[in-house]
Amino acid sequence: MDNFYNLNADRLFSQYQSFSFEQVHSVWLDLLPSSPGRALDIGAGSGRDAAWLADRGWQVTAVEPADDLRHRAQEFHRNENIQWMRDSLPSLTEIDNRYRFELILVSAVWMHLSPEEQQLSFDRLRQLQTSDGVLVITWRNVAGETERQFYVVDESLFDGAAIFQAEDLEKRTGIIWKTAVFR
Repeated sequence: MDNFYNLNADRLFSQYQSFSFEQVHSVWLDLLPSSPGRALDIGAGSGRDAAWLADRGWQVTAVEPADDLRHRAQEFHRNENIQWMRDSLPSLTEIDNRYRFELILVSAVWMHLSPEEQQLSFDRLRQLQTSDGVLVITWRNVAGETERQFYVVDESLFDGAAIFQAEDLEKRTGIIWKTAVFR
């Protein structure tokens, strides 16, 4: 999967940067903790979300496994509040187990995880979330996808979460985005 993101890093960087944090995450923004703390941005991509949070005082750990995409993001978003890291779900082996996060954002990653990886990832994320923290997971359906591996998302994992649905910002036919927010 990383290879797709490395081979298409320039195009994807531009695509991800073309929308603001507020546009992409409008459905759950009112659930963002009012005081900044530690944030974990998994699948940080272009760094758009990490930069938005860092600019508002969050200490962000930005995890991106695709080297080319991560390097572009690091170069573009130079912010002392962002620590960049190469790691991936489900294990997140580079994340120090002593750390807990007030916000964990997993944006547009979940549908690339197999059902088993989804369960393992969910368990790992809940370990890393503070007791009063917010966990946000976004995913899209598999409509029209031919270049990347997609899996059906097991929404039963999200019992007790607030679930939101939104149309695709790029207006791609048949694509629906969902967001699960755990508090």
